[in-house]
Amino acid sequence: MQANPQKTQGAKQEPPKRAQSVAFKRLVIAHNIALAVFSLWTLVSMSSGVISNISSLGWYEGLCDRKFSLWNDKLFRFSYYFYLSKYYEFVDTLIILYKGRRASTLQMYHHAGAVITMWSGCYYLAVPIAFFVIVNSAIHTWMYTFYALTAAGIRPPGKRLLTSSQIFQLIFGISCCLFYVFCPGCQSDRQKVAIYINLAYLFPLLGLFVSFFIRTYVSDNSATSVAKKYTKRD
Repeated sequence: MQANPQKTQGAKQEPPKRAQSVAFKRLVIAHNIALAVFSLWTLVSMSSGVISNISSLGWYEGLCDRKFSLWNDKLFRFSYYFYLSKYYEFVDTLIILYKGRRASTLQMYHHAGAVITMWSGCYYLAVPIAFFVIVNSAIHTWMYTFYALTAAGIRPPGKRLLTSSQIFQLIFGISCCLFYVFCPGCQSDRQKVAIYINLAYLFPLLGLFVSFFIRTYVSDNSATSVAKKYTKRD
């Protein structure tokens, strides 16, 4: 029995002509560069604020921010900017749809949930949102740079590593939330509401990302190996 490599790996759908225009490609590149630059700016600004707060108040007070010094300095401002950027990131989904592809459950859940969790963090003044912003902006700097290069016709390595870093981000986020839930006197009951909202979002998202990773990098590699095996026999 002969395996069909194309069927095994899955045929790639050709994007419609409108998505192959120079104007559209330039728009996609500009979109990704804008988000990469914004993410880098947010990363540097928020990181400096957190480091400064810990240096001034010590680890416990600096991380718990019970006097809201970090919130009054940089956290609210940059968290709010980051919250607003989550609406703009829906353009990612519009680009996918314009290319004639379907938006996945992971894509829709990810973007919709990010808006809700960022809103809750800002509204309830939950300190863990600072670390979400830092880690997420770091990964987004890399991710949108990667997408910009890809849109420009450059194929940078590291796609699998990028997905792995996104999974790491979620595990870090869950761990961070649990730390703030169980750290005595660190967050008020009101602030913990945002933490619980984030946990309710992060656990399913982690499952979706792990499923995507297995489907994309584990199952596909196994199918490719089977195809190559039968091809060699012929």
